[in-house]
Amino acid sequence: MSAAVRSLPVAGLVVALLLFSAAAASEQPPAASLPRYATDAGRKADAPLNVHIVCHSHDDAGWLKTVDQYYYGANNTIQVAGVQYILDTVVQALQANPHRKFVYAEMAFFTRWWAQQDEDMRAAVSQLVRSGQLEFVNGGYVQHDEATAHYVGMIDQTTRGHRFLQQTFGAIPRVGWQIDPFGHSSTQAGLLSAQVGFDALFFGRADYQDMEHRRGRDVKAMEVVWRGSASLQDATVFAGNLPSGNYGPPPGFAYEWADPPVMDDPRLDEYNVQERVDAFVAQCREQANVTRGGDIMLTIGSDFQFANAHLQFKNLDKLIHHVNADGRVNAFYSTPARYVAAKHGYGARWPLKEDDFFPYADFPHAFWTGYFTSRPTSKGYVRAATSYLQGARQLEAFVGLPRKEGGPTTEALEEAVSLLQHHDAVTGTAKQHVANDYHRRVHRGLKEAQAVVTSALDALIRGKYKPSGGPLSGGAGSSAGGGALASQRRRLQAAAQAQGGMPNPVDAPIGLEVCDWLNVTACNATVRMSAAGQGVLVAAYNPLGWSREVALRVPVSTAATCTWTVKGPEGEDVAAQLVPADTITLALQQLLASINATCPTTFGDAEVTFIARLPPLGYSTFFLQPIADSSAGGCQQMAGTAASAAAPIWPKAAPRNQQRGSKESMLDNGLVRLDFDTSTGLLARMSVGAVSARLTTSFAWYNSSDGLDSEENRGQASGAYIFRPNGLYNITGTGKSGPAWRSLWQRIRPTGSRPVARLSIVHGDTVSEARQEFGEWATLVTRLYRGQSHVELEWTVGPIPFEDGLGREVVLLYTSDVESGDEFWTDANGREMIKRVRDFRPTWKLNQTEPTAGNYYPLTAAMYIQDGSRQLAVLTDRAQGGASLRSGQMEVMVHRRTLKDDWRGVAEPMNETACGCTNCACPGKPRNSQFAICIVKTHPAEIPSCSFPAHAAGLVARGRHWLVLAALEEAARPRRTLQLELDNPPLLSFAPIPHHIGSADKTNGRVGLRRTFSLSEGHILHNNVHLLTLKDTGSSYLVRLAHLYQAREEDEGPGLSSPITENLNAVLQLLQYQEVRELSLSANQLRSQMQQDRLRFEAGNSLGISTGLGLRTAASRNGTELARLRAGAHLIDCREDCVSGQLLITLQPMEIRTFELLYRPY
Repeated sequence: MSAAVRSLPVAGLVVALLLFSAAAASEQPPAASLPRYATDAGRKADAPLNVHIVCHSHDDAGWLKTVDQYYYGANNTIQVAGVQYILDTVVQALQANPHRKFVYAEMAFFTRWWAQQDEDMRAAVSQLVRSGQLEFVNGGYVQHDEATAHYVGMIDQTTRGHRFLQQTFGAIPRVGWQIDPFGHSSTQAGLLSAQVGFDALFFGRADYQDMEHRRGRDVKAMEVVWRGSASLQDATVFAGNLPSGNYGPPPGFAYEWADPPVMDDPRLDEYNVQERVDAFVAQCREQANVTRGGDIMLTIGSDFQFANAHLQFKNLDKLIHHVNADGRVNAFYSTPARYVAAKHGYGARWPLKEDDFFPYADFPHAFWTGYFTSRPTSKGYVRAATSYLQGARQLEAFVGLPRKEGGPTTEALEEAVSLLQHHDAVTGTAKQHVANDYHRRVHRGLKEAQAVVTSALDALIRGKYKPSGGPLSGGAGSSAGGGALASQRRRLQAAAQAQGGMPNPVDAPIGLEVCDWLNVTACNATVRMSAAGQGVLVAAYNPLGWSREVALRVPVSTAATCTWTVKGPEGEDVAAQLVPADTITLALQQLLASINATCPTTFGDAEVTFIARLPPLGYSTFFLQPIADSSAGGCQQMAGTAASAAAPIWPKAAPRNQQRGSKESMLDNGLVRLDFDTSTGLLARMSVGAVSARLTTSFAWYNSSDGLDSEENRGQASGAYIFRPNGLYNITGTGKSGPAWRSLWQRIRPTGSRPVARLSIVHGDTVSEARQEFGEWATLVTRLYRGQSHVELEWTVGPIPFEDGLGREVVLLYTSDVESGDEFWTDANGREMIKRVRDFRPTWKLNQTEPTAGNYYPLTAAMYIQDGSRQLAVLTDRAQGGASLRSGQMEVMVHRRTLKDDWRGVAEPMNETACGCTNCACPGKPRNSQFAICIVKTHPAEIPSCSFPAHAAGLVARGRHWLVLAALEEAARPRRTLQLELDNPPLLSFAPIPHHIGSADKTNGRVGLRRTFSLSEGHILHNNVHLLTLKDTGSSYLVRLAHLYQAREEDEGPGLSSPITENLNAVLQLLQYQEVRELSLSANQLRSQMQQDRLRFEAGNSLGISTGLGLRTAASRNGTELARLRAGAHLIDCREDCVSGQLLITLQPMEIRTFELLYRPY
């Protein structure tokens, strides 16, 4: 996205790209001649000022156009941009003059362009890389976002790009180039820079007040040493904030944007050499005034620039020649790596930065905090796909890559998930048609990855060792990829014999299916089978390295029966409960049907709910059997199986807050107790053991500013990027009365008995629910599962009303008596928790112009508040924005619908519809209601009838929060564990129960199935260690282990926050490998070599007013450990005893270590 467009609130997008023509050829000198202009200058130690000219093109992998349109130059009525032409002409221009240099970042485009080149062109490009004329910066598949991207996705997309560059050119990027993201995270510095081997990190955007402070003559801190982690031993990087705040050329030197060319023929009336030289020198001196030392870096290029590389380079050749002849500065073609080397040569100390760069504002009333939540369903889709990819890769690594070309792999999903880490994708800041394209790519990738999962589980469950497409136990060095070996085959055969007396594999495929609509009680397989009175096999794969108990909810139809039994993998009875779908879910189903999103036959009216115990890195199968009801109307009398003690599934009683008698209702699972006030319909208290807190959950909405309500900075509205509220209201509020926190507090905590929410309670032994309707477009279901110490809150918001012309930005409020003051904590990309202080910035004195938006921070995974004895945490299933605007309160923005564009370039309001289109006839919005008009029939088997007139309906979003209350000294353990479990749900597949094997008896007939299995053979990782990555690359296994805790995160002393040693062989004993190499985080170089090569800058005084990272700083830097990192062993020979012995890996707090396990050949 254009730096100019995103920096100024001006209407429209002005882009004037001059496509190269026949003049390009005439510009190239004859092969035997030297360049006319002296462009061979380099850095001079005695120069008054060395000016490093860095030519680049920032190519968004989707924004106003799709990634395909940007590559090919299609749809130019929106934006004139074609990446293939940029790369074509840049290569030609570099070949024309050996002194010219160019840097490129986005591998999403470069890999595509490279695949289309012939061998001659590839050889030429490879030579340009070797000579240093073409240099790769950042090198990830995309330039990922830093607020809403999860660290797993950030690592994956960076690895994808880095390994391509290493394997293709032997190139290893040395500089991070995050020039366009809208704020910058400590994770980028400590993890995605220091741990991938970057010498430096450059970025464009930072808060305007922050930059004004750091530009000061007494500060000069536009370049700093940024310590991104208080836990990691080596987490600092030299970081440069481009002084202009964007990444474009200096004013007057944007040659493709019609700035004056260098007209150096003295015979011309418009001869302008001296004027151009004077202007250039003035720009250089201005930048030198705000940076330290005798070197500056000028970026030449911007969004999709150098489509006419000849025009750019010809003028730059002239400029360099004449500027150096003038002598006031020394200008030359350079790269960021060369600039960093020059800065490193100073041997100086640099200011120390220890916090992050959130939130970002470019003007007093323009905080870029709306995109933390924009497109909430897209953000949820990305997170779910990222998680699914990790589990699918594990199974793919175990069974082996397909032998035949065209077999299903996880490649398409990896590519899609990598693409969507882009800073205009996961952020929700692209045009609607681009967002649709992103979603189609993820959908296609998911379908192929689901085929990988179902085929692998099918082969494992049936005891088949050669599933279709590849061998389960094929040779590790074969072209088919890795997988388990012959020893594993013997283990599986022995297990099959132990379970069934003899190996008895099922000859026919089971027919496993994956369901995409489980969150709306929809699944074609299970609903179809249950409606026919058939049993259901559920296969649940656990991608975590420890065993877990997880609640599974299987959609069913009650047309045939309302009574179900559930058997576990060992034939044991599993307590289960039949839970009715709520009315909002039924309405959502009909909305989906009305827009042809899915077939109505997939819709269930109830869910069989049970707690599944799953092995580490393994699956278990469960068998759901229907039982004929013993009496008519059984659904009205039965809530589940005999093992359940639930309340009636189809209650005829009125909601609790309309009943007489007690004003309190309670949910209690023996670990957690929730008390509800039935007079208001609100939660009143949460208790976990001896820890208790007064707690209320409720919805409210901010009125989105239309930009016309203030004389100052008129024109700034809420939009895709910007959150600018204009008052806070409860859900039923009209937005017409004067809003205030006090009036809202009075509405959600009324003095009388007027209900705020319509409350209904469903009790059961497996799950109990409190269903709250705050309005016809905002509902909340609060669940307690048996044996679980957390509370699940499922929120549903939409379609958000818009007929009154008001934009609405909806928040879920958590209001408690926790005495948190002005402090709260948010996560950095799912890793470290960072302390936030209301109306405060750690490194400069804040002038707060937006008390709400200016206190919002990105919540990628978690947020918490605490006092001296308690911690209350909210865990999220997707990236969202959040804040604590008063003591004891947290708010999380879950959905937004604005009706104005915020003038940052996308030129569309954030107005999503159920059909994924704007200005279209989309069914789903009834005439007199914002949601479906549904009439629920008296008999539960009947599907509600809903009226959906053909009017455009806003998007409905549904998601989950997990709420955790714990004693302060014990809070880290449940929060960290549950965060990982929420991020990594089990992979579910469904099929009919096979009855035709083993024997005629249906129960005994299952002996031929391998009903449970663990890829780690039951070995459990320590509960502060996560198997982050297990991927079959085709010649090796890529493995990452991650420590889950920060240094000193626990108050009780050494424990989960301490270094931990894990036996890698015990986890991966079923895989065969001959060597283990430790690599950098992005797996493109030996870690020991990276540590030796990486430039380190010495930190001076801290910029901080106080400690920024908030938890605790490690007591000291362990020099011995750092020496081990720099010079440690990089190759472990496993041909003798690795598999039979121990391969011990020690992880420091927050550390992620990456290993490559080379196949053992056969």
